[in-house]
Amino acid sequence: MSLAEAVVGPVCAPSRHANLYPSSDQYAETDMIEHLVQDGYAVVGTDYPGLGFPDTVENFPQTDLESRSVIDAVVAARQASTQLGRQWFAVGHSQGGTPVLRVGEDAARWAPGLRFLGTVALAPPSHFAAVMDLMGAARPPVNVGLAVLGSYIAVGAHLYSPRIQYTNVLAPELAAQIPLAKKLPAYELDIYLNNVQLQRIGNPNWASNATLRRFIDSLEPAKGRSAGPILLLQGERDQTVPFEVTTALNKELCDLGDVVEYRIYADANHESVLSASYKDVVAWLRDRLQGQPAPSTCQPRAAH
Repeated sequence: MSLAEAVVGPVCAPSRHANLYPSSDQYAETDMIEHLVQDGYAVVGTDYPGLGFPDTVENFPQTDLESRSVIDAVVAARQASTQLGRQWFAVGHSQGGTPVLRVGEDAARWAPGLRFLGTVALAPPSHFAAVMDLMGAARPPVNVGLAVLGSYIAVGAHLYSPRIQYTNVLAPELAAQIPLAKKLPAYELDIYLNNVQLQRIGNPNWASNATLRRFIDSLEPAKGRSAGPILLLQGERDQTVPFEVTTALNKELCDLGDVVEYRIYADANHESVLSASYKDVVAWLRDRLQGQPAPSTCQPRAAH
């Protein structure tokens, strides 16, 4: 079992924390990891490229680099302990939800000696161009969860090309907070930005920068068909990744020919979807291990 969940600063590296997550409190991510271990799964977390070293930041959200890191972590864990089984899943929430969707496309190539059984993606960011437009149009009271996501996109965009300035992505008042975005995990950055009382989030003219447009286009998770089935989970009250965005992603995955079960939790937000969906997650994992065919909520494609 590989679980992907991280942000950009050194403190956020799973390798720095015994519970794979930068919090000593019981946040939803740590609860999920603990429950998976209690249910008999070995859980492997990954430091994405650039994550965990002093004075460096991770190339969020470059999906191809992150997905390869997820696969490499599983291969390394199996080499370290042959007691671990050869069957594995990729599970990711929020930032981690995007690369685990790409894992299904690459697992056979990069982990040929292991058997990939499927992906669980919870509230994965996608449709980044639409997210950028939402950020540019945002007015008070602004969505702080969207501001957190935008901050990390700006960090990754500048790493992708120094010609992309933070203000190409963000409104100046949010771009000024980038030094903290490079250091704080998402939940702490959310608390801080709530106290800043932002008036704007994004640059409405972001698309005029051709390099930034190429970067944004490269981030999408749905590039090819997955080697395993997908459980896609989303909270309807999510203010960071709107459920409409994930609903559009679901259609794209279905159009690629993936086997997707898509579930929306009416009362769940970006964090609480983890606890709201856990029983469904473990039931889905168990059924795949038992060899049962994965259900699909995709609409049948019309015959031509």
